Amino acid sequence: MLLLLLGWLAYYTLHSVLAATSVKAAVAARWPRVTHYYRLAYNVLAAVLLAGLLFYQQQRPSTALWEQRSGLLITGYALLLGGTGLGLLALRGYNLAEFGGWGYLRPGNLPVSTDLNTSGLNARMRHPLYTGLLLALAGYLLVAPTLPHLISVACSALYVLVGVRLEERKLRHHFGQAYTHYQTRVPMLLPRLRKH
Repeated sequence: MLLLLLGWLAYYTLHSVLAATSVKAAVAARWPRVTHYYRLAYNVLAAVLLAGLLFYQQQRPSTALWEQRSGLLITGYALLLGGTGLGLLALRGYNLAEFGGWGYLRPGNLPVSTDLNTSGLNARMRHPLYTGLLLALAGYLLVAPTLPHLISVACSALYVLVGVRLEERKLRHHFGQAYTHYQTRVPMLLPRLRKH
């Protein structure tokens, strides 16, 4: 289990390091032609490493941490489905070609976001994708309450909570006063039911 824990910590550390603006700038300065492929390579690497980590996790012994009861199971599935649905709705507000990295592959096209998106779910919370992920993680643990799943959920939730702070810093730097104003009007993760 210690190796699994270290694997998750290494995965999320690498994920953050490779997402850092300074690392992307260093790669662009050293290998300018690679800039078009960086985002796609980053996402492919993340997916491959995640698949390997999840495969390793599935090989670990998985005794239930508590007796599964129907109420917890129903709650778990509701959180899992609700969080996944929220995440999918949140993705509608993104430029998926930029987000996934394949938009950069078109010759002469760098689909960099220049406008701050404050519509749709982003009018209710600043990070609906992260909120959906946290709900889905909680549901996942309730549906499959084992020690390996607890380790992965705890590491992932911690990463989201730390990662959202790092992303906020990047967004403030990128959008300046517009993002600072947005922060004062819209909550980070828990939606405001009525518009401010």
